[in-house]
Amino acid sequence: MRKKLLTLMIAALCTVTLFSGCGLGSFVTNGKPKPPPSINEPDNPDNPDKPEEPDNNHYTVSVYLNNKLFEPGDRDINVVWRNDSNVKRVPLGANGKADAGELDGDYGVYLEGLPSNYTYNPSAYKATDESRKVMILLTTIRKPESGDGKGLYLSEGCYVLKYDGTYRANIGYDGEKVYYEYTPTMSGYYSVTSWVNAYEDEINPVLITYSGSHAYKYNPQTLDGGGFALSGGFTKNFRYECKVDKSEVGNSFTIAVTADCKNTDYPVYIDFAITYEGEYESDYSDVRVIRAKEAKIKAAEKQANETFVYADLGTKVFDMANYAYCEDTGFYHRYDEQLYADDPYEYGAGFGPILCCVIRKKVPCYSVTSLYEANEVGLPDVCFNYLQLAKCWVEEENKYATFDYTLFIRTDYNGKTNTDGVCYVTQELKEFLQMFAS
Repeated sequence: MRKKLLTLMIAALCTVTLFSGCGLGSFVTNGKPKPPPSINEPDNPDNPDKPEEPDNNHYTVSVYLNNKLFEPGDRDINVVWRNDSNVKRVPLGANGKADAGELDGDYGVYLEGLPSNYTYNPSAYKATDESRKVMILLTTIRKPESGDGKGLYLSEGCYVLKYDGTYRANIGYDGEKVYYEYTPTMSGYYSVTSWVNAYEDEINPVLITYSGSHAYKYNPQTLDGGGFALSGGFTKNFRYECKVDKSEVGNSFTIAVTADCKNTDYPVYIDFAITYEGEYESDYSDVRVIRAKEAKIKAAEKQANETFVYADLGTKVFDMANYAYCEDTGFYHRYDEQLYADDPYEYGAGFGPILCCVIRKKVPCYSVTSLYEANEVGLPDVCFNYLQLAKCWVEEENKYATFDYTLFIRTDYNGKTNTDGVCYVTQELKEFLQMFAS
């Protein structure tokens, strides 16, 4: 490489975190499991110390909201008992209860006419000869923290979810996807389950999961099913299960929700629950330490007549056409066929200054000072390693693994920085930045 004065282009890129997941579960708020509902409504309000004797021959339903019997008011809500040979509809009473009288056999139980601001899992409730009294638990729809769900990345409108709970995806047309990015705050076993009425059999919910990070998402996997469905039915609820080890806390995962319709017109909505199912601690984690292979040349020192210019790389790192890889140098460069047509830097026509990355330099435009200083695991208030990327898809092995880039940055590329704390961007460093940087 012929030596010329270099105007160093700094890619001021800071790491972010990612994880690129029906029965009744225990929802989590602020990282702590909620206790199960405690229902203390007396059967006999006139004499609560002496409950009424249950009629064992009647199939009954009680509907609860926030641990209290739900009052439908002037809304017409029906409770439906349904099996292959019989359908029984009974209006929900003002006291939140319904009595179907004497039935025989097993029934799925669900509601019709529920106001749109409430939801529940219509596939979770069964009545049998041995268990005729059913309690249906309603909940409200939780709103995302930000976004409109229209794009895969946050800058494109991807919804941000901070808490477990029940969310609603509004699907406006055939093929539309609604995107969500969720970051668990504690290790554990999580599920993502759709709440679509399989007895109506009109809408089929579909879940798409992504690998990658906040800034680089790839390997979409379609999940059609896994949850409740009737034999041979069109509606197949999805259920996605994910185990988050302590080493993976702080990583996020991205999903997209869409739906197919049989006879129903769009728009339709898909309710789905993100549920903390219980504790999880892995005895074996497939953590693979990644070391640099291309960190060979130390970045030159800035000369007196050189100026650092921060590179505008757009929303997704290296997604713009004005940077290109040069085979002769082994680095990425600012590229412009007209501006550098005369080869002023002698890297080849069109290639301009070498692109550099901040490793140990305070970057005033970001709240995190640098890749290196932001990831000092073990210090107070640093509970997880930002330089580990969980749930990376390994195509040749057809499995997920965790890639640990700690030594890759702190040792390999940190060792090739100049006194200003910057290094040259190679192909492997670009791939790292695509996964970790924003």
